[in-house]
Amino acid sequence: MCMMKEEMTMKSTEDERLSSVQNAIRLLNVFSVEEAELGISELSDKLGIAKSTVHRLVTTLASEGFIAKDKNTNQYRLGISILALSNVLTSTMPVHQAALPVLHELGKKTKESFLFGIFRGDEVIFLNRIVGGLDFIPALSEIGSRVPAHCTSSGQVFLAYQPKEVVDRIINKGLKRYTKTTITEAHLMHALLRKVREQGYAVSIGELHEGITSIAAPIRNAKGQVVATVSMPGPAQRITPDNIPLLTKHVLQAAKEISLRYQQLK
Repeated sequence: MCMMKEEMTMKSTEDERLSSVQNAIRLLNVFSVEEAELGISELSDKLGIAKSTVHRLVTTLASEGFIAKDKNTNQYRLGISILALSNVLTSTMPVHQAALPVLHELGKKTKESFLFGIFRGDEVIFLNRIVGGLDFIPALSEIGSRVPAHCTSSGQVFLAYQPKEVVDRIINKGLKRYTKTTITEAHLMHALLRKVREQGYAVSIGELHEGITSIAAPIRNAKGQVVATVSMPGPAQRITPDNIPLLTKHVLQAAKEISLRYQQLK
């Protein structure tokens, strides 16, 4: 009897630990480019858990450097330990290893900046950026930042090659409007994704941030599956309708070279 009670207690403790780990992971995933800093109340509302539980989670995560607190605003943001893990991740990703030399070379050639992104959930995560010699917009594309898929060039490339059920799920959740040019209607999104598949790249003009244009192309594995993207973001006054065709050629060539290098590494 005592042994059974002890086993039940151990199972209850283990379940509580698993729940805490799950909530900690959910908490870290709440942060994004649009919501880089959040307070206890906001985190509690988004996660659907008590403020006291959120406070315990952020205290633990902060002690390990995964969360940092702004003493002026009393809000929390992702900590430096996240970046350390990101560096470990990218250093062991063959596709990232294949991309780096190509992107560095292209950055020198064009003076533009480039982003390396992967698709997770409904978002694109930028795992690396190569800064060229021209003006860059760091706030929009920090390493580790996440952006919506439906209104970014990288995201539209990923969505164009996703199974129908994935695209439908994202559309059915609602396509949030960020600017006056954000596509929010299902039939228009489907039409855009068909166009991206036909031409093999995406161009997003002011859909997430007004005045920002980006061009993206897919990086493929040996099976032809899209596993990452290379994108070129920049101010609309520099990435214009006149030079988009030339810049697109650079992005497409980079994606092709990275894909070949990646496939040779496998």
